[in-house]
This record gives sequence, C-alpha cells and structure tokens, in this order.
Amino acid sequence: MERTVCGPLFPPSHHSNPDRRDPKLIVDEQGRIVAVLLGRPEDPDWDYVVRQAFKAMRHARRRARAAGMWTAFSHRRGNYLALTTGVSFGGGQLRPGNLRNTRFFRRLIKRLLTNKYIRRLAGFQSSGFALYAPKLYRYYCLILKALFERQPGLVHNFTNSIFPAATFNCGPDAVTVEHLDFLNLSHGFCGITSGGCFDHTKGGHVHMRQWRLVIQCPSGSSLLIPSATVDHGNTPIQPGESRHSMTQYAAGGLFRWVTYGHQTAKDLLAQRDGKHKRAVFDGEPGSRWAWALDLFSKIDELDADRGGVRQRWTPLDVYILRRYLSC
Repeated sequence: MERTVCGPLFPPSHHSNPDRRDPKLIVDEQGRIVAVLLGRPEDPDWDYVVRQAFKAMRHARRRARAAGMWTAFSHRRGNYLALTTGVSFGGGQLRPGNLRNTRFFRRLIKRLLTNKYIRRLAGFQSSGFALYAPKLYRYYCLILKALFERQPGLVHNFTNSIFPAATFNCGPDAVTVEHLDFLNLSHGFCGITSGGCFDHTKGGHVHMRQWRLVIQCPSGSSLLIPSATVDHGNTPIQPGESRHSMTQYAAGGLFRWVTYGHQTAKDLLAQRDGKHKRAVFDGEPGSRWAWALDLFSKIDELDADRGGVRQRWTPLDVYILRRYLSC
C-alpha cells in the first residue's frame, strides 16, 4: 500500500494509478486518508464484469437516442448522457425524496440498477469506503438509517452500497469538465469507477486542482474522493475512443435534515427554542470542521477504527445519537 501526501505547499505531481490491485492512499500532513485510489479487486473476472456493466450503460444511451429522448449536447459537466437516480435533498426540495425522472428514463435506470455487473461496481465502491474511512462510513450508516426509517417511501439504489444516490455517465465521451459537487456532503466521499475503450496513459485522467494531482484511471479502476471540497475533472481522451463512468455520493442536505430533527433549518429556527437547538447541533464556532476532519481515519489508527466499526456501539455512535438524533 502506498501513500501520497497532499497539501498547498507541495509541488505539482503526477500520481499514476495503473491497472493493479494494490490501493494507494492520499493523505494530508496529519496522516488523514483524504482520498483512496482503490484500483480493482482481486478478481480474475473483473475485466468481464466491467465490460458488461458499461455495455449496459452504452445500451441505455443508444436506446435513449433511438427513441429521440437524448441527442448529443453539452451540459455543465460535459458532452454525454448522464442518468441520475436515488435519494437526495436540495435544489428547492421541501424534504428528502427520490430523484424524479420521466417514465422512459425510469425504465432505463431500473435496468441499470438491477444489472448484476453494475451492482458489483457499486458494492466495490462502498466496500472500499468502509475499509479506508470506517468512521465516516459508520456516520453515513447512522444518519441514513435514521432517514430511511423515518421515510419508508425513500428507495435505496443498491442493497450492497451505503451511498444513497448514483449517476451513470453513459458516454460516449464521459469526460467531465472541472467542477465541484457543492451539494454533496462537504466531508463525504464520492465513489468513481471508469470504463470504456481508451488509452489511460494519454487521456481520461482524473485531476484535482487544489491538490495538484493528475491520476491515471484505467478502465475498471475505482477511486474515492471528497468531491464537494476539491475541484476535479478529466483530461480529454483520444479521437475515436470512448469512456463511461459510474459515481455514487450523498447530498449534504440529507445529513442536515436528520441533524436538525428531520426538518429544515428554517423550520427548526421557527420553534421557540430553535436557536438553542441549532447551537447545540452545530457546536461551538469553529468546532464543526474539526469534528468533520476527525471522521477521516489516520493511517496509524486505521486498524483500530476498523475494529470500532465492527462493534455494536462505539463512542462515535453514542456521540452522534445523543447530539444529532435525540430530537
């Protein structure tokens, strides 16, 4: 296992993630694991899994185009068909809900969600999350469990993944322009798996501007990055090549909703003791970001953190339950 230290004072670097099974960790100056290049699992059939998964996405794009439901045009992320599904909160929603799609696209998305090869990709991303960010993963489990139990009408994408939302970037040229996923949880991870027919040494790299990292990402490789806090995108692929990708993530609004007692901040503040409750939830000024950073495991504490996740209740669980879920 290798690690790269990132920080504002470090020179630009090119960090290769070749077609290998040995994960690489990106850490800050305190040793926190802030991103993970998962690579691929030790599975001799993984290439076949990846081909079948992205074949299904390619088929969805062709069906959409044949039906006149999608034509090649540019949107703010790039020039490709993007199908988004799952549970989210933000952008004018009054409460957390299932993302809406037309009947035609719902059918396409359902086929993708039930595809056993795509489920393998989703499970690998989630398993990597649990393995390298166990405290943060446990936080997701607690908050999202409370959310889904309170609102049984919410539909989870995959039974083998903690992430509540996913986007299928169906190509043919799924190269994203540099962007920030500002609606995602600020201290959360986004899982990304790339696929297609392209030379990963010449294009399709994942670049992260603040960290000055450029990462080779071959077809079938996965990574976890804090997409809401680091500007990221892809380098162009070569003419005649194709690239697809699948991402999973969680909206920050879901966590705020549960934190504030399954209501918006506006509704909370409208209560007689709302200001006091919000102050308790948010903590002392400047403490919230420190608490969030502590959810990222450090390399020398990773084994202990993994053991804590396997316990029925951990100090972190008790803290979250008392502070955020008591109302």
